[in-house]
Amino acid sequence: MRSELREGGEFVQYTADVGPLRIIALDSMVPGQSAGNLCDARLAWLAAQLEAAKDKPTVVALHHPPFVCGIGYMDELRLDPAATAKFEALIARYPNVERMICGHVHRPMFVRFSGTIASAVPAPAHQVALDLHKDAPSAFMMEPPAYALHLYDPATGIVTHHAYVEKADGPYPFYEPEGDLID
Repeated sequence: MRSELREGGEFVQYTADVGPLRIIALDSMVPGQSAGNLCDARLAWLAAQLEAAKDKPTVVALHHPPFVCGIGYMDELRLDPAATAKFEALIARYPNVERMICGHVHRPMFVRFSGTIASAVPAPAHQVALDLHKDAPSAFMMEPPAYALHLYDPATGIVTHHAYVEKADGPYPFYEPEGDLID
């Protein structure tokens, strides 16, 4: 594995500056398990990275969502609640965290988290079935593959667009060549 992906020691985590943004990739994986966790070593590494970037707009990315999404079986496989409490307290100390992004649930969703916006994104593969019953069966859908594209502007912050991998028909104009709105 490339050494720059191992800034966090034994974990696959790293930082990258992309334009004015600092990206912090945090490893929440636990070998042999579907649910995620953040041990004290990972949280200490994150604290050091956040402190080093306290004056830069920052995005923290991890695989497992630290929030309840309402899909029962996926909530059982989220980030460990005890680790989430520590993670939440740490993020709250850094108002420069523009966004916290994660995957795992393969669905677009947004929630207020620790003074910032947390989001999960769709996947270019299958999507987890959207069934908000606590006892919903574990299932996936072959919905169109999608991804999130994040645009940063210093005046606005991060704007997130969801786009589909497959090409769709269009674009079509909203206006006639003479300037009239097409209804």
